[in-house]
Amino acid sequence: MVRVGVTGATGFIGGGLVPRLARAGYSLTLVDNHSGPLRIQPAGRTVLEESFSGEDGLAALSECDALLHLGAASGVVMCANDPVGTARTNVEGTRQVVEMAAARRIPVVFASSFAVVGSPEHLPVTEQTPARPTHEYARQKAEGERIVRTLAERGAASAVILRMSNVYGRYVSEGQPIEKGNVITLFAQQAPHGHLRVNAPGTQRRNFIHIEDVFAHWLAALEYVRRPASPRASLFNCAGDEAYSVLEVADKVTRAWAEAHPGAARLQADVVPNPRAAIELIDPEFSVSREWTERELGVHCEHTVDETLRDLFAGSAVS
Repeated sequence: MVRVGVTGATGFIGGGLVPRLARAGYSLTLVDNHSGPLRIQPAGRTVLEESFSGEDGLAALSECDALLHLGAASGVVMCANDPVGTARTNVEGTRQVVEMAAARRIPVVFASSFAVVGSPEHLPVTEQTPARPTHEYARQKAEGERIVRTLAERGAASAVILRMSNVYGRYVSEGQPIEKGNVITLFAQQAPHGHLRVNAPGTQRRNFIHIEDVFAHWLAALEYVRRPASPRASLFNCAGDEAYSVLEVADKVTRAWAEAHPGAARLQADVVPNPRAAIELIDPEFSVSREWTERELGVHCEHTVDETLRDLFAGSAVS
């Protein structure tokens, strides 16, 4: 049986990915120090509560046939407030994992972010778009990408980098719905109160991918990185087929709410000061190509924002 190590195993993505890996027949080694905002304990499975770069964490992961490196000190604000501490985890910790993986010739799939592309010179963003980070979180993820690539450059093992865009949607763990804060989730929470708060200017465009489609990308990337071949480093866009501005998302939420509550007053979209204005890149033309990702991984996005909103508002009440 193939043993797969998962760092960040109880976080938002890890917590939903673990049972899917188990159903796919993998034996699992799970590591998470529970420092993140979520702690999704997989039913009937032991999670080593240690840092992935600590002695015990590395020892456990060294017995695996492949590693899914999801563990990180995540978030733009966290990295801005504590660049040294977060870099210790995201950069030096990743370096230690890769050093161990290189010594044991273990392939690695690494969780990166679309934040690394900054303000790209050319659109759409493709799998060849270089990293041009503009803030601390993006710089740490870009350095993580560079470190993971060295696994293949040294001829030790293959590496896959998954650049993830804006993840939305929910899944159920132990009977509880699990979701992540983003513009779609926030608008859905605001809808019953009649007003949506749109961070200025509202024209900033984002690519969106449903969490279930993210899981499909990770499973496909695991299969890909384990293919018998000379060590290689591959980068894939874990992105969706939909890109919308914040105002367009607000309009979709408004339409879905009206459909679910035909007698309710129309939602009002209020443009408010943007607390992330200093670091948020505003590009109304932002778009992503996932052509090479689909061809190589054979994975397609199955979920849409509209259907997710319809499901979310079914049975909801007006306050």
